[in-house]
Amino acid sequence: MLENRLRSISKSRMLLDLFNEAMTILKLKPGNGQMMYNIIYNTYVIPEKLTHAQLIYRLDISTRHYYRLRQQAINILSLRLWAAPAAELDSWLDVLTILENI
Repeated sequence: MLENRLRSISKSRMLLDLFNEAMTILKLKPGNGQMMYNIIYNTYVIPEKLTHAQLIYRLDISTRHYYRLRQQAINILSLRLWAAPAAELDSWLDVLTILENI
């Protein structure tokens, strides 16, 4: 039971690390990377739920610009997060577990 829980925690940690890495890559993208990072962060990550009007005001952009940049950011994140097939993800988790135990 404890082994399954530790494996689950390890998988969760790896997914969070992948997400943080993808967000860092998004933030460092030349041009509008910082704005796309802010859009994803304010829309999905922060604990408070903002209305659309609050998001637009906080980001100081138009609605059209918000939706265009949000879609671009989601595309970049999805490419970064899901580039490896799911089957390989499990094998990488096993390798990481072995390496951590050494």
